Amino acid sequence: WKVTWEMSCKMIATINVRLDLRLLFTACLIFLTGTAALQAGPVSLKTNEVLQLRALVGKDAAAAARFAEGLKVADRALNAKPDPIEKVISEGHLVTDPLKIRSRGAMADRKKIESLAWAWAVTDDARYLAKAREFLLAWAKVNKADGNAINESQFEPVIVAYDLVRSRLPESERTVVDTWLRSKAEALAKVKGFGGNWPCHRLKIIGLVGWTLGDGSLTKQAIDGFRQQVSKDIQSDGACEDFHVRDAMHYHLYSIQPLLTLARIAERHGEHLFDYRGTNGASLHGAVDFVVPFADGTKTHIEFANSKSSFDHERASHGETEYQPHPWDPKESIDMFSEAAWFIPEYGKLAARVDGKPNQTFLNWRMVVNAASPR
Repeated sequence: WKVTWEMSCKMIATINVRLDLRLLFTACLIFLTGTAALQAGPVSLKTNEVLQLRALVGKDAAAAARFAEGLKVADRALNAKPDPIEKVISEGHLVTDPLKIRSRGAMADRKKIESLAWAWAVTDDARYLAKAREFLLAWAKVNKADGNAINESQFEPVIVAYDLVRSRLPESERTVVDTWLRSKAEALAKVKGFGGNWPCHRLKIIGLVGWTLGDGSLTKQAIDGFRQQVSKDIQSDGACEDFHVRDAMHYHLYSIQPLLTLARIAERHGEHLFDYRGTNGASLHGAVDFVVPFADGTKTHIEFANSKSSFDHERASHGETEYQPHPWDPKESIDMFSEAAWFIPEYGKLAARVDGKPNQTFLNWRMVVNAASPR
């Protein structure tokens, strides 16, 4: 360890944000736990990267502050009960639909599961691991695969969290969760067709599950599908099909973010997809760059002004203001650039400028994880 006991405690103690005393204890615990309890997964972080994450949280004030935000969620989750539902209802439903409202409430468990897993990874506190297991098993026993990529895409943080803790679950529990996630990937693998962002989310979940479970057939389908999707969905100027159909930067981002997630994991396993060029010369890299002039203010865009989607118009007429014509807010690109920064760090600097925090290195937890697992 390069971070000494004194350094860990001193750095946390001098953080310029209000952190509770237990976080000070956490920093000291990071030093003491070492590698004894570490088990990492293929999707989240390798074992040495978890060690780097612990060291980063222990010595960097901004990284510690981002961890503290998630730790608060994890602490509240310790006293919560899982709220699984059999089927997520989202795509194609208005926000006033009772089924969609129920789904949104239940899916708040995603953040709890994710925060519990990261809290355990950093602190090695068994309480977080036990609660994450409770939530994962509850969902695995109740929720069913439905083959809808937009609904299933919401389980990304759950899959990453499971990848973090999977090796610490007893075999009987792993079997339950493995079977549940595999059913999702296999249901999506059977679906053919659909344009726009739909295949992007489908491929993301297939890939996440494939690498988490070590299923080569699923990962191959995700990689092959990625290449096909780049050629089919991204135009030579970098704009995705949905940008033209929906006339919305929102849907351009919604198309490329799942591809970024997939490309990052694939590259960590030897497949370089970020700069892969389709038959028309398009690439995911180009699709990210397409957003840059809109994010830095060089260009502006009015969202949904000329959308060709009848459902966009229906939602707008029902009072869903985000689907009514309005100027696009560059801050919507922060999460996308944060993820893309793993490939090219300059995107992270752009995200910081867009957020009005040009000197901030760690805007969010994704950037902390990026630093712990560099390209």
